[in-house]
Amino acid sequence: MLWLIVGLRHFKYLKSGINEQWELLDERLRKRHDLVPNLIETVRGYAGGRQEDLMRDFMVDRRQAARHHGPGSKKIEYEHALSLSINKVFDLGADITGLGSDTNFLELRTEIDDLEQDIEMKVKKYNEMVRSFNKQRKIFLLWPLAAVFRYERMDIFEVEV
Repeated sequence: MLWLIVGLRHFKYLKSGINEQWELLDERLRKRHDLVPNLIETVRGYAGGRQEDLMRDFMVDRRQAARHHGPGSKKIEYEHALSLSINKVFDLGADITGLGSDTNFLELRTEIDDLEQDIEMKVKKYNEMVRSFNKQRKIFLLWPLAAVFRYERMDIFEVEV
């Protein structure tokens, strides 16, 4: 009985830590989603209709990433696509005359870059916790509890490029 109680409390502790870390990560991701429309409007002001396809794809990526909230492979794919789109828009800033020196664009770029660094740190912490949880599931004394109480293997937040 003691084995059962300790094992279940251990899994509950691990899962609550993972969920807490996900909430912190998701908060930063949502903040990044909120900055995207400002970035698009700033770029549109300089590019006009020349880069409309890129802007449309950028908005689609943002919409898909913002629509999915929980951890999972779809969320990971959408966030990765949004990161790639953000990088394309930043690269576009160097090509469009005047955009690279616009203070609004530079402030947004700095803020998004800071968010990206914060997101990267939170992703590392989240992935460490998930890896630890997945290892704990395989321990000889704990795998029966994991199987019976359906503590499934969790995905880390990484995309293969």
